[in-house]
Order: sequence, then C-alpha cells, then structure tokens
Amino acid sequence: MIIHAEPPAGASPAPCAGVPAQRDTARRDTAQRDSSRRDRSRREFAEQLGLSARTAADGYRVVSVTGELDIATAEQAYAYLSDVIDSSKAPVSVDLAGVTFCDASGLGVLAKIASRAREKGRQLRLTSARPSLLKIMRITGLDKAFPELGSPAFAV
Repeated sequence: MIIHAEPPAGASPAPCAGVPAQRDTARRDTAQRDSSRRDRSRREFAEQLGLSARTAADGYRVVSVTGELDIATAEQAYAYLSDVIDSSKAPVSVDLAGVTFCDASGLGVLAKIASRAREKGRQLRLTSARPSLLKIMRITGLDKAFPELGSPAFAV
C-alpha cells in the first residue's frame, strides 16, 4: 500500500514518483552512448585494417594487408588469411607493404597463419615487409617460420 502525504507548509516537496524514472532514463541514455561508442570503435578498428586477395600471374593467391595489424584487428586478419589458405590449393603470398603498425598480436597472427599453412600443405611466403617489421620478426625469431625473410632481398 502506498500512502501519499502532503508536505507541511513551507517544507520542500518529497521526491516524486518520476525521479526513479528519470534515473532509469539517464541509465538508458548512458547505455546507448556506451553502445554507440563500442559500435564506432568496431568500425574504426575495421577501417584500420585492409585485406584483399587476388590471383597473381605466377599462380599465387596474393593477400594484401594494409593498415594496422594489432590486437584490435588480429582476429579479423587471422580469419581472412585462414579462409584464403583453406579455400585454395594455390600457394599463398602475404604482401605486407601496406602494414603501418604491427604489435605482438599481429606477430601472433603471422605465426599462426604459418602453422595453418603447413597443416594444410600450402606454401606461404611474406613479401614487401617494412624494415621495422622485419627487425621485430628477427628479434622474436618469427623470421624462422618464413625462410624467404633470410634472403638478401630482405636484408635490414
């Protein structure tokens, strides 16, 4: 049972029933803003990485990677590269010329994709990696998964 009483003369009115509704509205507005930020962040992450595939004259499936290969884009890159490896019997070449940033997650993608290619019996090579990426691959030992990185063309 709810009892409403009038406040004494001169007293400030008691909170009305609408106050909790106002708080609920504020919470909903905050949740919508947070959701909107997350959606915007996902779109920005997607825009940070470009992936495209084509078949080269030598028969290789060439995957061009552009942008940032990092924790925000690693899952997307791995899924795309895995699909290319799984869907074709052709050797795969990953063109890294457009990679502007690569963190440990990005290196992890390259390691996992090398492993997946071996499991599927596909030849995989990296091309056009920037010197900064090659350096970190050598420091971490990841270059050993890609023999072509030891060639003079990739000297840093």
